[in-house]
Parts: sequence; structure tokens; C-alpha cells
Amino acid sequence: MNQNDLLNSWARHLADAARSGALTGKPCPISRVETIAGPRAGALEIFAGLESGRLLRALSKSDCAALRQFVPWRFAGDPQVFMSGRYVRVEAGWPAELANSLIRLGDISGNPNGGGRWVAGVNECGATVIPGLSDKTPHFLVSGATGSGKSVALRSAVLQLSHDPDNAIVLVDGKRGESLKAVERLPGVLGPCAVDGPQVRAALGWAAGEMRRRYADGSEGRVIVVVDEFQELVQDSVIVDLLRKLAAQGRAARVHTLLATQHPTVSAFGDSSIRRNLVGKIALHVLDADASRVAVGGSNPRADFLLGAGDSYTIAPGNCHRVQLAFVDEREITAGENGGPSWRFNRWADYDPDDVGQDIPSGQFQFTGDELGVAVVSAAEGEGRTLFCNRMADAQLGKPGYPRQKRLRELGQGAFDWMTSNGYAVCRRAAIEDGYT
Repeated sequence: MNQNDLLNSWARHLADAARSGALTGKPCPISRVETIAGPRAGALEIFAGLESGRLLRALSKSDCAALRQFVPWRFAGDPQVFMSGRYVRVEAGWPAELANSLIRLGDISGNPNGGGRWVAGVNECGATVIPGLSDKTPHFLVSGATGSGKSVALRSAVLQLSHDPDNAIVLVDGKRGESLKAVERLPGVLGPCAVDGPQVRAALGWAAGEMRRRYADGSEGRVIVVVDEFQELVQDSVIVDLLRKLAAQGRAARVHTLLATQHPTVSAFGDSSIRRNLVGKIALHVLDADASRVAVGGSNPRADFLLGAGDSYTIAPGNCHRVQLAFVDEREITAGENGGPSWRFNRWADYDPDDVGQDIPSGQFQFTGDELGVAVVSAAEGEGRTLFCNRMADAQLGKPGYPRQKRLRELGQGAFDWMTSNGYAVCRRAAIEDGYT
């Protein structure tokens, strides 16, 4: 049985069950069922008019159990059902023998002629999907667990964007270069891939400074900041604030970001405004429904039902495609290097907060003298997180959230350690008055 035969059989049996009342308890009029045979999954789009809501609830019930009942189940993974425009859309992955899980970039299309665009892959209708960095989608979130194809997707995008002389690319890798070091020698990459705290501050600081200069002097071309595994960097408040600035202010200056993570949770961003500004999304397989909601920007479709190895949802305002992402290998990247790096900077200049108009410490971690004093006393008493938060509340300073109290406790412990190593002690006034030293 081929893809179309399997889909047609599924469509026929579902339509018969709906019309007979077996799905919803009474006959459900279905006027049209469209079948869609994509590279990694098949889909049905069912038009049921005003009965669409009841049909959706029936098909969603008990983890979509009804979808498995009407044909011998030969699909891979779990099915899902959701509304797609006026249609009830049903999706399920192909078994391995029917799937096309390796689509090479060179077999689809060449460079998509600039404009901040790149070829993502092939969608469920066999069309080439070309996302782009623009006023409508100035920034993209790329999400995917290990084995999903996230790193390949990033390298493919950088390879294609490097072909356009209007693009200047900044690379940052939170996993010590595991992903993006492979593409740092491509044309248009401005300097070495930044892999540790000082380098990342310097690279993002340059991009934020360039954005500031563009607001003053105008802009030519694009600056594209590509960050892999940004969740590894968000403990640094300076880096979080730089990413926030780029995501919030970059569009008008033609400074764009592609931010990628294995763990698309709300807390992974360090600042919720970063997540809100990542309008475009490339969602590969993630581990659970919570991660899926962040990866796709809503409860449906479910990225945790994707099959891995490049199976994705590519999302921009007004459209969502299930796409098998294009594969690029090391030979294609090496061929694109044109003999060696043409970096503008052999090393990133040291980060200067004045150059980007950044106040240090950032607003996220500004502390009062009272708060720092409580942190030092708590460290002297050897208190853990709970007792520290209680001490803050007793001092009428409120209970700080986790990132804030973690940083405050670190500062208090550091100050107490310095005092101890230099012969100072923390004592209560009453103890001194009683003659203790």
C-alpha cells in the first residue's frame, strides 16, 4: 500500500463512521475530505460545517483513540487532530518504508536570491518553504530536542544566508561551539563563534552597539545574530539584557536574531519579552506538551508528536507548514567557505556597556543595600534558600523570585567569603556589647 492508498482508505472509513453517527452519536454531515501526502506524515482535512466542533471533540477524545479504529493502523507515532482554518485536520506519521526523511538542500533549490530568506525544506504539499527575516518576521525561535535536526537546520540557514553579501552574521554557541563552529568560516561571518561568557558578551555587545549606531546613522544590509543553546547563557544577566535589546529593538535597524534551544520552556529565555518577540518559529520534535506550547506559540499543533530527524512545523504569522527540513552535510559547508574565513574581527572587542547604552547591573538584578546586607547575614548563618527567603520576608523586603534570589545569595556568599578570608567577622551588636569579640 502506498501513501495515497493508505490516506484514501483512512479518509473513506472516517467519513463513513461520521456520517453513520459512530463518531459523535448522531450523523455528522461531511461534505469534503482532502488528503495530503507529505514527506513524513499524511493528513486529512475534513470539512463538516457547523458540526466541525463536535467532530473535533469526538476525534480528540481519549488521545485520539477513534482515529486508530477504522483502518489497520500502519502509521508511526501518535496521531493528532486540530482545527486548521475551517477544516478539522488529522495528521499521522508515515511508517518508515513510506517516509522521505532525507531531502538534500541541493536537490530542492539553490540560494533563494537573498532578501534575508533561506530554503527551509519541503512542506506537506510538496512545495518548497522559504522563511525570511523581514518586518513581519524579524526574529525566529528554533526549538528541538537532541536528534530532532535542530543543529542541521541552523547550519543550513547560516550556509544559505552567508551567500548574500548584504548579510553580516554573528555566531554564538552556548554548547562551546558544538553546533556553530562548523560554519564560522563561511563568508559574511563577522568573527569567530563566541562560546564562553566574555566572548558572548563581546559578540552580542558588538551587535547591540551596531544596532544603536544604525538608529543614529541609518542602516545598510542586515546583521543576523544566530545563537544556539541560548538556555545555557541566561544565568548571565548581561547576556539576557543584550538579547532582550536585540529582540525588542532590532527590527527597525535590520538587526535580526535566530535563537535556538533544546529546552523551549518559559524560564529558558531569562526574560519573557525575548520569547514574545520571536514571531517566526521552526519547531522540531520536543519532549512534552509544555515545550510544544512554547515551540509553536500555542497548544496546537503538537511539536512533541513530530518524528525527529528534520520533521518540523515552520510557522510565521498567518501560516503553518509541516516541513521536512533540508539536510546539509560537511562537504556542502566546506564548499561554501571559499578557501577560508574573511572575518572582520579576528577577536571580538571587549564588551563595553557604555557602547550599547546598557546599565550594569541590569534592571533584572539591581539590589538595595538592605537586600545585600540580608544576603551577607544569611551566608554567615549558613542558611539555605528557604531560610534566606524567610529572612528577606522578616525584613519586609519581600520574597524574591528564583533567579533573583539565586543571584543575591551568590553575592552574599561571595562577600562573606571575602570578609572571612581577610579577617573580618559578622557579629550582632548585642554580642559586641556583651563583651564578645
